Amino acid sequence: MRNSFDNYIFDLDGTLVNSSEEVLLCFKKAFIAAGYPIDESRLTSDVIGPPLRQIIATLAPELTDEDIISSIIKNFRAIYDYDENDISVLYDGIYDFVSGLKKEGKKLFIATFKPKIPTMRLVEKFFPNVFDDIYTIDKFGKQITKEEMIKDIISKYALDKSATVMIGDAASDVIAGKNAGVTAVGVLWGYGSDKTKLIQNADFVIDKIQKDKVLIGKDL
Repeated sequence: MRNSFDNYIFDLDGTLVNSSEEVLLCFKKAFIAAGYPIDESRLTSDVIGPPLRQIIATLAPELTDEDIISSIIKNFRAIYDYDENDISVLYDGIYDFVSGLKKEGKKLFIATFKPKIPTMRLVEKFFPNVFDDIYTIDKFGKQITKEEMIKDIISKYALDKSATVMIGDAASDVIAGKNAGVTAVGVLWGYGSDKTKLIQNADFVIDKIQKDKVLIGKDL
């Protein structure tokens, strides 16, 4: 895979970093602080990935009160953004893979639906001075799609699309990559138990990152 591409765009949550336990714990606290009961059986990694409002709609589909929704979002940000005891961890093999690409002179980017503050907190903790640029959902002061992030990265850095790959754990990641005209790679770890749509839409799928990695589809 290293020899096939010069530019790597990574999703963050579920691809590089496993922050599921941390995120779900913070959502639970945010709902409690807003005084709104939450069905804890819904607090699974399957809900993580989309923007906050979509996650809240999944956790509490019956909730329509904008004041409560805004309160939950505000609470979550206050709890999660500056958490000094974050229990997030890297997925197996990720640091060696990413740092190896860096040493080889590859251009590395992140495209994530996380806002800037928690994203930079995690990047500075796990990947200091590794990525060439980091695109968050609020990078331009308004919400942007992952496809828009990828297209802007390609334009800003004059990347050759044929030498660029988008890597993510969700179907939306690989679809965004394909719509932006780059190779789309799905990973089978991360969030969500049903990877059917991911596999169907990805150009390649990686089972694990290590020397004996298993690939579904054409070998990179």
